[in-house]
Amino acid sequence: MDYNERNGSYSDDELLSRFSRPETPRTTVQDDIPDDPAALRRDRGPRPGIRMASGRPMRGMKMQRPAGRKGGPNYRAALCGAVLAFFVIALLFFVLFMSRGGKIKELNSQIDTLGQDKQSLSAQITSLQQQVDTLTASMTSALPDATVADTNTIADLIPQLADGSTYVVQSSASQLRYIKVPEGYLSDKLGEYRDNSSAYAAAQGDAPICTYYVLFTDRVIGLAEGNVGFVSMDRAATGSTTTTPDGFYDFVASFFK
Repeated sequence: MDYNERNGSYSDDELLSRFSRPETPRTTVQDDIPDDPAALRRDRGPRPGIRMASGRPMRGMKMQRPAGRKGGPNYRAALCGAVLAFFVIALLFFVLFMSRGGKIKELNSQIDTLGQDKQSLSAQITSLQQQVDTLTASMTSALPDATVADTNTIADLIPQLADGSTYVVQSSASQLRYIKVPEGYLSDKLGEYRDNSSAYAAAQGDAPICTYYVLFTDRVIGLAEGNVGFVSMDRAATGSTTTTPDGFYDFVASFFK
């Protein structure tokens, strides 16, 4: 036994001589057809696993795929692709969240700044209002003392104070007192209360008993506590109950302190 026989490989000529069949003369068609065609194919076919000395498979042999590598879907690759896609989507959501978070933080900072500015402005407004109140008090205190009317009836006093000026009147149980308002800040402030039409609205009930009256050239406004009173466009001493601007009563009362 030579080296090739011991190692299971043969030369090309040896293989052809071992597995080739001598051809017999064919006399008839019947003699040429074998009894078992399948057995003939098995005999003529090369034996599996036998290669030529050159390492190539014999003619007619099919290459056998290694066990465990059959064709089919690659689930491992699909799983890796799904994990990668999930990671990319998660990364996109994280970037979007961080971007939104930065914007929200910036907006919160702006809101805090606006809140501080609002507090600062509120403090300034309060300070300015105090200054205005102080100025108003100083101006009203500089007015001459109120004049005591020679009548106790507001209906009789109104025609007496019709010289084209603005008057404020205080009514008490025993007398009427009035002050002529000079032109300037005080008369302009009274005009602002008069022209604040949105603050005047009809109210239920009879005409209230007013403590103060403001006699304008075109109307009379009576003022009672609780921001109620009346407005008479024909300068009468009474009228239907209506609401009055907030602060109007206190402003007129400051003339008589």
